[in-house]
Amino acid sequence: MRVCVLGAGVVGLTSAYYLAKKGFEVTVIDRQEGVALETSFANAGQISPGYSAPWAAPGIPLKAIKWLMQKHAPLKISADPELKKMAWMGKMLANCTEKAYDVNKSRMVALAEYSRDQFIAMRKDIGIKYDDGQGGLTQLFRKDEQVEASEKDIKVLKALNVPHQVLTPAQILEVERVLPPLSISLKADFA
Repeated sequence: MRVCVLGAGVVGLTSAYYLAKKGFEVTVIDRQEGVALETSFANAGQISPGYSAPWAAPGIPLKAIKWLMQKHAPLKISADPELKKMAWMGKMLANCTEKAYDVNKSRMVALAEYSRDQFIAMRKDIGIKYDDGQGGLTQLFRKDEQVEASEKDIKVLKALNVPHQVLTPAQILEVERVLPPLSISLKADFA
C-alpha cells in the first residue's frame, strides 16, 4: 500500500518512518526545500512531555468567551448553530472540570512520554543528529493563583514519575541566567 505524508517535520517524518517499517511505500511532501524548516525548526529540538495539557480545563470556558472578543483570538467559533459543533462544545464543556482535567492530563502525559521514548528509539535506530535540547522547559508564573493552579499539574507529574523541579525566584535566576534580576519582591514559599 502507498501512503503520502504531508509535512516533513518531526511528526511527518516520524510517521513516515514507522509506516515504512510496517511495509508501506511512503512518500513525504513538504512545501519547504528541506526537512523540519517550520514548526519543528521553531521548536528548537525540544521534547517536553510534562508540559502536555488538555485544552479542556477549569477556567477555559470563561477564557474562551474573552478570547472570542479579541481581534487576534486564539479561538474562533462561527455563529451558525451546527449540530455537530454544538455536540462537540457540550463535550468540551463537560471536560472542563477538575476531575476530567486530572484524568485527561494523566493520559496526555503518559502518551507524550511514550511518544518521546519511541522517538528516542527511532533516533538511535537511524542515527539522526539534531539540536537536541535536554535542558527542560521553564514555566514562569506571575501570580500566586498561577502557582496554586500548577499544583494539580505537579501532582500528575509526580504520579507519573516525570522529572521536574519547582524553583524559588532565586533558584530560577541561577537556572535561567538570561532573566534580568526582578525589581519586585516575590513570594518564595511555593517551593
